[in-house]
Amino acid sequence: MSRPSLEEGLRASRVLVCAGTGGVGKTTIAAALGLQAALQGRRTLVLTIDPARRLADALGLESLGSTPTAVELPLDESWVANPAAGTLHAMMLDPKPTFDRLVTRLTQDEAILSRILDNRIYRHLSEALAGSAEYAAMEQVHEMVESGRYDLVIVDTPPSSHALDFLRAPRRLREFLESRFVRALVRPAMSASRLGMRFFARPLHHVFNLLDRIAGAGFLDELTEFLSAIDGLSDGFRERATRIEQILLGKHTNFLLICGAASGSEPGTLEFLDELDELGVCLAAVIVNRVRPWPIDQDAREWLERATEEGLARDAESLCAAFEAIPDSRCNESKGEATRLAADLIATVREAAHACECADRTLEVLRRRVALRRLECHSVPEFADDVDRIEGLLEIGRALTGTTLAPQTSSAEASD
Repeated sequence: MSRPSLEEGLRASRVLVCAGTGGVGKTTIAAALGLQAALQGRRTLVLTIDPARRLADALGLESLGSTPTAVELPLDESWVANPAAGTLHAMMLDPKPTFDRLVTRLTQDEAILSRILDNRIYRHLSEALAGSAEYAAMEQVHEMVESGRYDLVIVDTPPSSHALDFLRAPRRLREFLESRFVRALVRPAMSASRLGMRFFARPLHHVFNLLDRIAGAGFLDELTEFLSAIDGLSDGFRERATRIEQILLGKHTNFLLICGAASGSEPGTLEFLDELDELGVCLAAVIVNRVRPWPIDQDAREWLERATEEGLARDAESLCAAFEAIPDSRCNESKGEATRLAADLIATVREAAHACECADRTLEVLRRRVALRRLECHSVPEFADDVDRIEGLLEIGRALTGTTLAPQTSSAEASD
């Protein structure tokens, strides 16, 4: 079975997940692809779980919250935008409201719902507990996919070394709910009172005492109360977690691995590739971001090989003469100033050449490995300024797809 291309992913996916380590520009790539998909006629949502709030800047929005915000699409003729284009919305994940909505949907009894929402353990779980943001992100994806409001949901994953945690979150929640520890705490005899719990769980006595000392008096009672309250929701949580896994591993979900071109980044990227393979996800492409462009005709490696000390000295003399010939410049009055400027320029060019050579080596390694997996490897050039406007996102979209933003027949057909 052949893997989908990036273009096919934009046209046919229901979910497109941008994965990668922190600091490689996942948020900007996600925004650029979202804009591209919208201009191709798809109803698109970009969901970020990046707390740095860079997505709002990239899309030209003053702020971004936990509800979808509409992004105005460009209609300039030079961008060949489709008058009947799709729509683009963006939102920032907020775990607490997401958990609240899920619990409310799964709870039929108002009294039990109140017990859960007011419980200190629940508030900590839904706001700050490790992994809650990742699970909430997957729940949010589930909500948006099942709502039918969007043809494509693009997920910008967390900027951390554990960027795959959100994929494992549904399974971890299910394993937690099925664990012996949770089953012990929610047994009626144990949850009836602290005394009952300690009587029936003697081996855990010291652990419970330690928890009470660390978390404060009443913590164990609140934990038992919380687990007892959600006991009736366990089946619902497990079903949702299973459904989320089905969406992530389904044929309508594709992943993009985004990485940087810096020297030494290849091992981490290749390790990430292996992890994605182990999880069984469908990877559509690898995107190498911020590749520094080399403006000279011959590549950087050849230029460095020919840049001998003698040759650079001649270049410095030629630059010196050129600076001195500039009318009304300080170089007319001081040969030392012209010499300094020439030396600085040559040093800058050499530094750029070394950076470009390193990027070329990185790309060569990644392309060879990616080709073995029958994947595409795309590159995005480094821009002179930060990409914080729609124009920059359009340029990135063009670099990735090589298209003129030709529209699809309809949003409905694009999502089949």
